[in-house]
Amino acid sequence: SGQDFANRPYIEVTGKAEKEVAPDRIYLEIVINESDYKNQSLSSIEKKMIDKLKECGIDTKKDLVIRDLASNFKHYVLKKDDVRLKKEYQVLTTSAQMAGEVILALESIGVSKVSVGKVECSKIAQYENEARVEAVKNAKSKALLLTQPLDQELGKAIHISEQEFYNRYNSDRVQIAYSKKNMEASLVGSSAPDIEFEKIRIECRVYVKFELK
Repeated sequence: SGQDFANRPYIEVTGKAEKEVAPDRIYLEIVINESDYKNQSLSSIEKKMIDKLKECGIDTKKDLVIRDLASNFKHYVLKKDDVRLKKEYQVLTTSAQMAGEVILALESIGVSKVSVGKVECSKIAQYENEARVEAVKNAKSKALLLTQPLDQELGKAIHISEQEFYNRYNSDRVQIAYSKKNMEASLVGSSAPDIEFEKIRIECRVYVKFELK
């Protein structure tokens, strides 16, 4: 009963756990404007882009999508009587290294309007559960430490409550460690630009009551 619970000797502690995990689903957004390419149609640039993505190991049938499926191609007027085409895509890469290779490959064919859309971790649920387990273990370790000086033993847990849980990723702080200058250096050296992504931070806090014997 509630009264029995209140009358039991117990110790209450808070357990914490923190994890940082690297994103493994990095979505790049690509824009192709026909006006950016002299004597080349958008469809020809698109074909070159698809070939380059395949060279980078991208499954273009699965991981390359058109962002605006409703219109597919967007028409816009550059000058009077000069209608051009614009198309937007999203491509999924699975590491910062692959994202860099894709950016470099597209730059080599003149496609430079590439930006990072969103980042995710495919195993985030697994990592969240691992953080919960670690928080409970931390609570038990803390309770054992506190009861060592006493003439008492730690008993079973009689109450557990998850107090706080955070899954934090600030997309505004995606750190893309390349500039036009070192992109040009990458093109000369045929090495992918260094791209660094802030890790996804997981924080868990649990409140546990252990019986004292």
